[in-house]
Amino acid sequence: MNSHEYLTPIAEIKERLAQKELFIFDLDGTLFNTLGDLAPAVNYALKHFGIAEISTENVRSCIGNGSRNLIRRAVASGIMYGASKTAGEPIENKGNASGNKCADHLDVRDAEAVAAVLESAGFDEAKIDEVLNVYSAYYWENCTEHTEPYEGVVEFIDWIVSQNATARESRKIAAMLTNKPVNPAKKILEKFGLIGRTTDKISFYLCGDTAPERKPSPAGIFAILKATGVAPEKAVMIGDDTPDVMAAKNAGIDCITLLEGFGRPENLLPLEPKYTIGHIKDLL
Repeated sequence: MNSHEYLTPIAEIKERLAQKELFIFDLDGTLFNTLGDLAPAVNYALKHFGIAEISTENVRSCIGNGSRNLIRRAVASGIMYGASKTAGEPIENKGNASGNKCADHLDVRDAEAVAAVLESAGFDEAKIDEVLNVYSAYYWENCTEHTEPYEGVVEFIDWIVSQNATARESRKIAAMLTNKPVNPAKKILEKFGLIGRTTDKISFYLCGDTAPERKPSPAGIFAILKATGVAPEKAVMIGDDTPDVMAAKNAGIDCITLLEGFGRPENLLPLEPKYTIGHIKDLL
């Protein structure tokens, strides 16, 4: 799919951003490329339980909707690979790309299909908890080894901070809403100086285990709006995957959808996002 034809003119987005006070960022695939640390952690956990390891691209397909869903999808993928089958995004003549399921390929975003693979292999929720615990411990220790902010991210947040003034009507606030657990999220933000300094560049953040509910629920956005005192029409969500788009829609705020993050354009574009760009660097 050629996603470039769906991009919103940058001038239009910049004009819209100038009217905003609150910028709510996703983390994985939006602020940071975390795949270099997520993939080894996933495969460490899979190997620990004797499950076939999966490709980095497959891990990327599994990301979204929190760590538990990442592990559920990854375990199901590993089971498929161990049986000499495939898993990941729908592909032609496999998965449900054409509305049909195929026993030889798992669409990791198909919750029913993932559940069926796990059940057939005897992986109940208690067993998933065990894998998740091993994954989480390893990832916490190594979550900043290969993670880097995307090009333009730090500069864009610095622009937001630089626009902030003492006058209430001219303030601009950077916030973050992620389905990622708070411990690794905070560790990443601290490493790159977005929090933990004299003045936090990210003024407010909620994570998968600290938000009222995970995206695509709008509860996290509502909590951030309440905490910052910003009206919905003055807020914008910036994210790269379906939970971000749907959370923004459910909350009634604007969303800028990134087509070069972890999400897939073929999954994002059917949601009819109003504003789309490649990535944050395009705003510079």
